[in-house]
Amino acid sequence: MTDGTSALVKIAVFYDGSYFQQVTNHYRYTHDIRRRIDLGGLHDFIRWRVAKLEDYPKSMCRIVEAHYYRGRFTLADIDEKANRDGNPGFVEEFLRGERVFDQLMAQHHITPHYLRVDTSRDYPRERGVEVALALDAYDLAVTRRLDWVALMTPDADYVPLVRRLALVGTRVLLLAFEFPGKTVVSKALIAEATDVVPMHQVAEQGMPGFDPQTLFVAD
Repeated sequence: MTDGTSALVKIAVFYDGSYFQQVTNHYRYTHDIRRRIDLGGLHDFIRWRVAKLEDYPKSMCRIVEAHYYRGRFTLADIDEKANRDGNPGFVEEFLRGERVFDQLMAQHHITPHYLRVDTSRDYPRERGVEVALALDAYDLAVTRRLDWVALMTPDADYVPLVRRLALVGTRVLLLAFEFPGKTVVSKALIAEATDVVPMHQVAEQGMPGFDPQTLFVAD
């Protein structure tokens, strides 16, 4: 459970930002609940789940690091899209949305890591996000002696990370949101994780002792 030098169970949370946005937008705009994922509620669930797995007090299961990774458009990219679409108000709306989310992350002590979106092709593409997340997660697992990494991603590219974390004794809690016809979590990633929570089911039904409503922003 711990390394013997601390009573705390140390958890770090790592967000694949594009996946998180897809999930929270699904609940806000497609699902009947019409509410976004609450970052504080999600972190509370992570602590609750680890406490259950460790058979340890939740108060002693602490999130000591939280990091969010995503590609980000430059202001020039946003201006170009606004001009192309003939929508000058798009720039202010887009930047306001980003600023609001940055404030939410700061409120919940989540460190953002943004990489420039590659717009040189026919369609925008994130580059380097997986590498940055994996390197940081492994480095923190070693230097902070993490007991658990909570990983929110569907991507098989993170299988090597999960395997490497196992070698240093860090367990992985995979937060798996799946939506028919939209998002499928890699079976290879599921097979490697220490614990896999079907979060779409938790959001619908909860779990014994956990109210699913706490996962969402209050009305």
